[in-house]
This record gives sequence, structure tokens and C-alpha cells, in this order.
Amino acid sequence: MSGSGIDAQCIGAHAVEYARCGWEVFPLRGKMPAFPNPHAEASPERADCKGECGLDGHGLFDATTDVAKVIDWWSRRTWNIGVRPPATMFVLDVDDMEALVRLEAEHGSLPTTLTTISGRQAGGRHFWFWHPGGPIRAKVIPKAIETKTRSGYLVMPPSIHPISGNRYRRIDAPVAKPPRWLVDLIRPPVPTLRSAPRSAALLSGPRSWGRSPADDFNAARTWAEILMPHGWTCLGNDTEADGARWAHPAATAKWSATLRHGLLFVYTTSTEFDSTDGAGTTKGYTKFRAFAVLNFHGATESERMSAATKSLIARSSL
Repeated sequence: MSGSGIDAQCIGAHAVEYARCGWEVFPLRGKMPAFPNPHAEASPERADCKGECGLDGHGLFDATTDVAKVIDWWSRRTWNIGVRPPATMFVLDVDDMEALVRLEAEHGSLPTTLTTISGRQAGGRHFWFWHPGGPIRAKVIPKAIETKTRSGYLVMPPSIHPISGNRYRRIDAPVAKPPRWLVDLIRPPVPTLRSAPRSAALLSGPRSWGRSPADDFNAARTWAEILMPHGWTCLGNDTEADGARWAHPAATAKWSATLRHGLLFVYTTSTEFDSTDGAGTTKGYTKFRAFAVLNFHGATESERMSAATKSLIARSSL
């Protein structure tokens, strides 16, 4: 966006320019969303609505590329700019530059990429990278470094830091691919498979006829253990209840999947799961099948399930 000819100090003009370039923006009061939630406290709408009501006040879900809407917002007053990262990107958010120096000394330098210099008194950087695909975790070792994805938002230049009064600044460069070491660092660890509880009969003799490692896994694990390490969130308190609704970390709708009769039914095509089978029938996932899809590699779902089964059998023999 360099060379666009817009006033470098006019925050509203930059907000419009971001929107014109396809970046979803919304107004911030300092670093927080500008508008209060329009729904009553403790109401179902306050918990579930992500802007479907058409009112402002849903935080990052207000983010839009609608230029007319952006002009209307910034014509009211000079807000700071919040941007919801595209699903194709993630941001390495560095509060402590010394921590980054130590990280690069251990692994290698980060490539040149689009960068924001924070308005914090102590500095800080937001490094923009292309998303490597799959789940990534928010917290990175060391603690002063974390990732931001579409599930969050960033303050964008030339916003003004609410404490220091300094402006955020941008170092223009093409968005780069993250180095391999960084991808490995931000990947969530594969959950450790624990042995499924066995009945006295199973402990004293061979496995019962009709039982399989997948059966034992389904009986022993919870949906929270399977989905939450990959950024999924449950919209209710009971993560195992029939009808429980789950949202994918990049969800744009109220929810992405529901539990029915112990199976996970996914209603969006933007996740790792298939919403239907080859014949167009709605597809339900068992816990084991979902675990295999999320944690094992393979060209097909069957290959992933085979790899997961071998891992279970190997662990049960220890």
C-alpha cells in the first residue's frame, strides 16, 4: 500500500485504503473495540451473535472490507484501526525484541516480510507471514512471543498507542513464507495417547470379541481433548452433550459443528473435515476418526486412520 498518495497521518484514510486492498478493518478505542456489545448481559444473543443482527459492537466480527461502512465509522471520529488477519496469513507478535534475538540465534534469522512497528514505548514488532495451513498455537516459547490469526486482531498503522502516544509504523515488504523452524515451533504438540481404561475382564484376558483400539479410544477420550488442542471452542458448558456446538478457530458463522448421538457433524468446508461423504450424505465423525484426521498424516482419511490405529496398538503393547 506504499505509494498510494494518502495522508500518512490520517488514520481514517488508511482505514479506507486497507479496506480497498481487501483487509477487514474495524474501529478501536485505543487497543480495544470501539463499540460496546449491543446485546443485554447474560442474554443468548450476547454469547452467540457474531454480527448477524446487523448492529455494531461485536469486536473483530465487525471487521469488514465494505468501504462505505468504513467511511461511515471514521467520519464519526478518529478511531484507531483494528485488522482481522486474513485466513491465509498469521502474525508473529513480538513484545520483547531481545527474546527474538535469542530465538534467531538458536534457529536462524526471520526472512524480510511485511512488518508493523508497535507504538509501545519499549517497541515490539508484528511480522506477517503466509499461513502454513493446519492448526497453530497462540503461545510460542519464549513467552514474550505469540501468534495472531483470524481468531484475533492487530492494531494497524498509523494508529496511536493509547499509553505512549506513539504511532504504529509499517515497514512495507512482500509477505514471506515462514521458515521451517518457525512452523515447527508454532505447531501444537501431538497429544500423548493414553491407554484406555480396561475392565477387569480385559485386564485378565484377551481383548473381547468385537472390540478394537478405536472402540477403546472412543470410550476413553472426550471431545474437548480431541478438538481444543487444535483451537476449536465449545459454545456451551457441556462439551460432550448431545447438541453441543463447536466453533473452528477460523469460523465466520456462529458454529462449525455439532454433536449428535456421540458423533461430530461438521457443517463447513473450511475445516480439516469433510461435511459429506462421496454420495452427498451428511458425515458423522467418531472421536477416533476425528483424532486421526487432526493428528496424523496421509493422502486419504483411511491412511490417517491406519496410522492412528498403528500408534494405538504400539502404545497398548508397551
